[in-house]
Amino acid sequence: MQELNLDLFTMINATSDTALWLIDWGRFLSWWPQLIAVSGLLILILRKNDDILGGILPVLATVGVAICLNHLVAWIYPLITPNDINVGYSWMRGASLGQWMGAYPIFLSTLTLGCIIWFRNYVVSSCLLGFSAANAWGVILVGNYFPSQILLGMVIGAASALVVVLFVLGQKKLRYYSTSSQKNLSIMS
Repeated sequence: MQELNLDLFTMINATSDTALWLIDWGRFLSWWPQLIAVSGLLILILRKNDDILGGILPVLATVGVAICLNHLVAWIYPLITPNDINVGYSWMRGASLGQWMGAYPIFLSTLTLGCIIWFRNYVVSSCLLGFSAANAWGVILVGNYFPSQILLGMVIGAASALVVVLFVLGQKKLRYYSTSSQKNLSIMS
């Protein structure tokens, strides 16, 4: 498994022979898709679309749970980036964040999954899915993360989405049972 991970990383990671415009494009894709996605969601919220407004709280909760799971995993298993073990080329400035995953692969994939579940707007969801794939390619191209870290970030995002979905469904059932028992008590008296 580790060999496949290293092989995929060396196939995608930019080398010294890679064109500079492609490295710049990878730098752009490693940061800007997240900002574009958040800006787009803010525009949708400001338009006061009822579907978006009803789902924004669960989407934000999903991202929050994913960040908490990220910190839990970072506490249990420390981050090893390609730069830490001198594999490939690193084309980004700055040192490793010291977190297991950092915000790159988790944030955008979790936001995408949360929007797919809660908004059910296929145009927004497909744009976010494209941004998420481009962001994953960009962070591997510039040497920030291994492909397995991107996939595990998606698993953390899916787990957090499942936690929020189960919480919301449980809350709806609890609300239904409490209101139905109140109605039954008022009818019987």
